[in-house]
Amino acid sequence: MLANYQADPAHLAAMARIKRRAELRRGVRVLFAGFAPAPRTQRAMTHARVTGLLKSPTPEREWHSGEMETSLVLATRPRLVRRRLARRLPPHWIDFRAALAAGKTFREMDASGRGYFGWPAAARAATGRRGLALRARLIARVLLAELGPLRTR
Repeated sequence: MLANYQADPAHLAAMARIKRRAELRRGVRVLFAGFAPAPRTQRAMTHARVTGLLKSPTPEREWHSGEMETSLVLATRPRLVRRRLARRLPPHWIDFRAALAAGKTFREMDASGRGYFGWPAAARAATGRRGLALRARLIARVLLAELGPLRTR
């Protein structure tokens, strides 16, 4: 199983190649957790219940270092967040889904160089904890469905 939090098109294409090569071997099966080449596997990452946790007025534009990602870091590694700076950052809305669909890289999506998409000032550790738990349950459902029924010997 490969767990992944990168949605860059080139990264996902590389993961698809790894899966194809690995599965040429007898008995090898590759499953993805998180962002994956197959859109159905990614639903746990972008599920409406996850974005529903956000305070953001445009949760569909939250992504890199926005509210949810900053919340996840506040929940797990709070020392890594420069809170005073994060609280002052204005919302920065980028239509990253359209950009990803067009095959654009992260840098091509936003020439301003701000490095974040969304509203990091709205981030809270509690949102990150709820987001982690919810995504874990959603990812587990996807993986269990892909594995299929358990066989007993």
